Amino acid sequence: MSQLALPLGLQDHAVFESFLPTGNEAQNKHPVRRGFHYLLAIGSGLSVGWLAYAAMTREPGSIAWYFMERSYLEGGGKNVVNVILVDFRGFDTLGEITVLAIAGLGVFALLDGLRLARRERALDGGPWVTEAFPMMLRVVAGWLLPVALLIGIYILLRGHNAPGGGFIAGLVVSVALLIQYMAFGLHSVHVRMPIRYDRVAGVGLLIAASTGFGSFLRGFPFLTSHTAHPVLGWLGEVGLASAAAFDLGVFLVVVGGTLLTVLTLSRVSHPEPDSQSADDQAPGTAALLSNPQGGN
Repeated sequence: MSQLALPLGLQDHAVFESFLPTGNEAQNKHPVRRGFHYLLAIGSGLSVGWLAYAAMTREPGSIAWYFMERSYLEGGGKNVVNVILVDFRGFDTLGEITVLAIAGLGVFALLDGLRLARRERALDGGPWVTEAFPMMLRVVAGWLLPVALLIGIYILLRGHNAPGGGFIAGLVVSVALLIQYMAFGLHSVHVRMPIRYDRVAGVGLLIAASTGFGSFLRGFPFLTSHTAHPVLGWLGEVGLASAAAFDLGVFLVVVGGTLLTVLTLSRVSHPEPDSQSADDQAPGTAALLSNPQGGN
């Protein structure tokens, strides 16, 4: 996610800069300045090339055995990949979700309020499709959201011991929410679900960081996870890991960062508020979704 979000944020920054004045062209073409730029580019290329050569020519080795042996004993989870992400490499994961949140906020800060003129015709010369919110998509979206939320929570909770985790659960929920905006329109969904995705990403980042600082209270290094196995009545013994709270933070950052980025980009070419919301186009849709079987 961070590998996708960071270039996207840099690309938006480049687009934003294209609207700014270029300044003194003569100063930019000065031989000393151009020579410095050439040296900087050549030095950066040689440095990256040397690092790549050093990494590819070193003797291959594996430390997989270390994580396989210590994943359950020290991380309290059987899903080795997830334990690595939220425990052994938790600090790296915290950095990745920080980059994701910053990229989403960067896109929002640069493009919020920017509106581009819409094309009157498609690239092939034909008119735009007039049905902005297809009926079948609205019907399916109404059923999809609760199912996707349930699946996302299930994937989030099982991620420490089985395939899943905060990243994939966040993507599942993000796609379900994006389909709502595609089916009903930005303004209509915002009225029904006035969610501030910048705050969602911020709360997730705060939860993840607080999990790390919580280990200081017991005298352990930052982001050291702890596990417990309490007996909860008829549920029996339940394995609880502090890394689950960290995974919850990852989940919220993925949902908040993804929705914040995509919705900000979509508003650039979208009127505000929607010129034709799903409710205006089909007044009976809300009643259909709330009572799929009809009045009988």
